[in-house]
Amino acid sequence: SRISFCVYTILGVMKRARWPNDLEEAKAGGFVVGYTPNGSPIYRNPCTEQVLKLLDNLLALIRTHNNLFLPEMMAKLDGAYAKSLEMLEVEKNSILGLPQPLLELYDAPVYKTVLERMQGFFCTLYDNCFHILGNAGHSLQRDFYATEGLSEKLINSAFVNLENIPDYRLRPILRVFVKPLVLSCPPEYYEEVLCPILGPLFSFLKERQIQKWQVINQRSQLCVEEEGPEENPESQEMLEEQLIRLLTREIMDLISVCCIPKKGIEHHKAHTDVDDEEMMATDSAHTPASNAAHSGGPSHPDELSELGKCLMKNEEICTTLLVICYSALSWRDTLTCQRTTSVLCWPLIKQVVNSNLTSDAVTWFYTSVLQGLQMHGQHEGCMAALVQLAFHVYEAFRPRYPELKTVMEQVPEIHKDSLEQFDSKLATPSHQKMADKRKKDHFKRLITGCIGQKLSVRDEKSTGASK
Repeated sequence: SRISFCVYTILGVMKRARWPNDLEEAKAGGFVVGYTPNGSPIYRNPCTEQVLKLLDNLLALIRTHNNLFLPEMMAKLDGAYAKSLEMLEVEKNSILGLPQPLLELYDAPVYKTVLERMQGFFCTLYDNCFHILGNAGHSLQRDFYATEGLSEKLINSAFVNLENIPDYRLRPILRVFVKPLVLSCPPEYYEEVLCPILGPLFSFLKERQIQKWQVINQRSQLCVEEEGPEENPESQEMLEEQLIRLLTREIMDLISVCCIPKKGIEHHKAHTDVDDEEMMATDSAHTPASNAAHSGGPSHPDELSELGKCLMKNEEICTTLLVICYSALSWRDTLTCQRTTSVLCWPLIKQVVNSNLTSDAVTWFYTSVLQGLQMHGQHEGCMAALVQLAFHVYEAFRPRYPELKTVMEQVPEIHKDSLEQFDSKLATPSHQKMADKRKKDHFKRLITGCIGQKLSVRDEKSTGASK
């Protein structure tokens, strides 16, 4: 109770302490400590000094909590506390979309057993610790990001033992801590604070999600071949799969926040009319087409944000982001595929069009898009976005990488004469603007054979991009 009281107090003070809204009043009270190069005032929160003094203790608590998931620590939990770090039933129901028990307006949840009380304590404590870190950037502003060795302190606490942290605890780390940390960070701290954190984090998430989705895809294939999907919606496998989907969407949302300007994300949301629940279906159910689909496909954001450009300058981070996004196109989550295709894939790969990529890497990127069409092409909104992405990638890379023609020749039911005709048009700059719409229609006819169908080249170069 003392630990909870301290954490609640820090979070409450940080959320409520604020400088005056009126600039003159803030200056008179000593809340303005300087100005940015563009003339905007730099404010100081009245609780800054007190909160920063407690930061090291908070990080130590988070590090201790993360280390509770070490195998040797889990082995020491016994008796009534053996499952104290697992999810509450209410969390499981929320993830599975099952109805929750109704409570009166001012009722608090009642934990009937010792185990439930302990699970509730750990769940609330974990979330609130990361809510404090997530609010620190917004509330304390530059004073927080200027903390000496901040990135190292966060890496050695909030990101300790991530390989053993379960998905249901990793989600709040990304949603309530990392995303606000990125959104509130001043540009001058991108290199010093964000890049050292985001680089290793994205690398870890890439390996974790690729591995987990391979298991899901294989399991789904076995279900189709044998006896059909499992009917029990509350099964452990169903819970794990839904958690992976939700975590994947958090990751893609974080990458979008890092790399795409806010107006680009808002534009995508405003022009997409896809119901989340229906897009979660991964079988043969058709989804409503997006408004953009009827106008020839959704438009991609043109440029990256300043942070996105900063991340893409780093070759290792650049490769990691591209592999995550293009791998996600063939994961069994239609909503993730649609959003990733529409918002992330083209703006990211556009940054490396003129780089010296290997032919294996380019072939892998293009094949990944076609595999996405094979997996999700039956969904009209997804199909429109994927066809447009495939066209952009082929058009950008085909002149320098003849290997892409070999990939196209393996698309089922493709007419090679038509492919030759398309390539010749692609190589004629004088017709590019005038015949752009016709070229897209021609290209769509070429790849129709792989939309919702099985590609003859599947997973042959799955490691090409990493190499």
